[in-house]
Amino acid sequence: MTTRRYPWFLLTLLSLLATVVLSLATSSPFPCTGGSIYFTAHTVDSLLFQSPDVVHDLYVFKCVTTVVFAADTAGETANDTRIRELERGLEDAYRFMSGLSPVVADGTRPVSDMEEPALVENSTTIPIGRYNVSASPLLGLSNVQVVFLRLPDSTYYGQGYSAYHEESLKGLYSADISHITTTDGMATYTVRDLKGLIATILHERRADTIHVLNHLACLSTDQDNEQLEHADRIVSAKMVMDVIKDENIAAAVLAHGCDEVRNLNSNLNTPDYIKKVNAFFEYAKHDPNMCQSLNECGKRLEKLDKASGLYNEGDYMYEFLTCFISKRPTSVSGPPHQT
Repeated sequence: MTTRRYPWFLLTLLSLLATVVLSLATSSPFPCTGGSIYFTAHTVDSLLFQSPDVVHDLYVFKCVTTVVFAADTAGETANDTRIRELERGLEDAYRFMSGLSPVVADGTRPVSDMEEPALVENSTTIPIGRYNVSASPLLGLSNVQVVFLRLPDSTYYGQGYSAYHEESLKGLYSADISHITTTDGMATYTVRDLKGLIATILHERRADTIHVLNHLACLSTDQDNEQLEHADRIVSAKMVMDVIKDENIAAAVLAHGCDEVRNLNSNLNTPDYIKKVNAFFEYAKHDPNMCQSLNECGKRLEKLDKASGLYNEGDYMYEFLTCFISKRPTSVSGPPHQT
């Protein structure tokens, strides 16, 4: 019997090709493709305004990525502790929705769970295009990832805080400022840079469904004018929709109502309501500004003086938890129809 021998250079070439293929297969910053990607402005948004959709996706183990544009600084300088704590709250909520963090009906954690050791911090950075971006691959979940862009948040009408040089998403999108720097100082973006980052995320993530906030809401030019949604939520959604159109992204798109849902009647069925409420209270344990039980949420709403015209979203948690709006645009630039 004759043993066939291959030239050493051919074996070397085959080995090199195998290495390249393996490298390409593992070079993506995202652990999976398909499924859904959720774009939000603030840390809590997917729990308030894109749930129960996100609950349903996690329940059936779809590939789920959530991109959070802004860090919740409340205008405080270098408050990294608050930012990380709220991010940890979102991670805990996602673990619960994935079946990894048990809670009881009123949103409290069982005593046996309280005695468990705290999970170690699992945040890291991933390369997206030419930027290193903070991300949290959730412990034990290969199908879930949260990406934190950590841009400065703003007031309801889009004014930036002095702690971050008055920089805001609205200011950037409206060309009032030329760039915006992340709260951790890791990156500075122009509008073109930020849209390029979003485009890279969409192309590499290859989601079947893209969830955004209310991109059809109007930005007010005067605080005396009506503005239904927080400026950060409007602008983050508009930026994503701009990129979807410019890049001809092929995916289903769902837009979700935000602050405006406080004016609607309850429309969630009981199972979805329970899951949404419990996930929110997992997050709320890390946010002292949030109500910590349904009873407290209800009392804050009862005490609210709506005649004053002042709006604080923390007073409306009871209503946000009972409502849900999902709209599918007929086209990227056209009006939506409600589903």
